[in-house]
Amino acid sequence: MPSRFGARASRRLGALARVACPLLGIAMSTASASAQAAAPSAQAAAPAQSGAPVQGASSAQAAPAELPPPPGQVRIRVINALTNEPVHDERLNVALRVDQIGSVAMGTDKNGIILVDAKKATILRILSNMYADCRPRSELYTNYSVAAILSTGVTTGNLCSSASPKAKPGELILYEMPKTYLRQYPAPPVDSMPHSPN
Repeated sequence: MPSRFGARASRRLGALARVACPLLGIAMSTASASAQAAAPSAQAAAPAQSGAPVQGASSAQAAPAELPPPPGQVRIRVINALTNEPVHDERLNVALRVDQIGSVAMGTDKNGIILVDAKKATILRILSNMYADCRPRSELYTNYSVAAILSTGVTTGNLCSSASPKAKPGELILYEMPKTYLRQYPAPPVDSMPHSPN
């Protein structure tokens, strides 16, 4: 009798195993497919999450856009014609009237900028001081219209290099170079002056 009951039990267990094993195989294959599908999305999410701070950092490191000068103020930008870098140690003579004797020496900041409050002035005149002026001789004592500077911006003449950027409204661009530099553009200087005895 025990052997007969044992045989029945083993047959039932065998039948259960034949039914359960395929079901377990289907469940495992489904779980494996779900895991494989979830892995790429997790990998895609990881770079996105790691990239978010980098984008934030790059935007934080980006230089802020330069704001236009306050209303009624002229921004004089002094640039070294040799290096295209700001001239940060100039003491530019600035006059808001025709008489250049009434000019004031104004220092440039680290960005080569001088802010001038034009008030009710209609013309502005500038003259280099610590550096050599790159403007043509005919332009050295030009009366620049304050209205033109404020509305469209003005770029002065530049004999020292080929640079001639477009000024922004409210901006006057002046090119200078160190006084110790012998200009080679557009032609080298003459060897001797016409009145020289040599």
